[in-house]
Amino acid sequence: MWDISSFFAALLVYSIGTASPGPGNLSIANTAMRYGRQAGLTLAAGVITGSICWGILTALGISALLLSSPAFMMWLKILGAAYLLWLSFKTVKSAFSSSHLSLPLSSPSQGLQRYYLRGLGLHLSNPKAALTWFTVTSIGLSSDAPLWGSYLLVAVCALMGMVIFGLYAIIFASQAAEKFLSRAKRKFDLLCAIFYAMVAVGFLYSVGINY
Repeated sequence: MWDISSFFAALLVYSIGTASPGPGNLSIANTAMRYGRQAGLTLAAGVITGSICWGILTALGISALLLSSPAFMMWLKILGAAYLLWLSFKTVKSAFSSSHLSLPLSSPSQGLQRYYLRGLGLHLSNPKAALTWFTVTSIGLSSDAPLWGSYLLVAVCALMGMVIFGLYAIIFASQAAEKFLSRAKRKFDLLCAIFYAMVAVGFLYSVGINY
């Protein structure tokens, strides 16, 4: 039976989790400020694609099986930590680069594909994304909920994610954000790098605690 109040409670949980600062949001913001709206929106598309993948797996019940596997969670956290550490290194390198703030893409297809894959990899390798979806479906769906309810929840959350991540790209690609970056480029890059590294260390620490 479909519980409408639980459904909207799940949407609220998803919207708060998606809008709050995280690796995906910071990557979108940093990319949009440095390389423009199109690059930010493309990276956001990669992030939301990864989110939809986790959502579909959750709706099918596959993510519950994966999350119950200690070995899978261990390697997912290690993979996520490695990817975040790589992003941290790239961001630190960018912070001390003498290049201009806005770098033109050498080839639209080549450049945008790179941003899309970065966003996709960031979200697929993030165990918190899987846990968030598991929490959302646990709140929004009862054990006897119809199958279409699962897909409706995933679809509505996906639309909300597109709006939220898209707004991050649009807002941080604005002239005001560009002026901010021109004054605090190095500090913002280092802040992003430290955040990536801290999340990566958290993943590795949880691996050591649990295993």
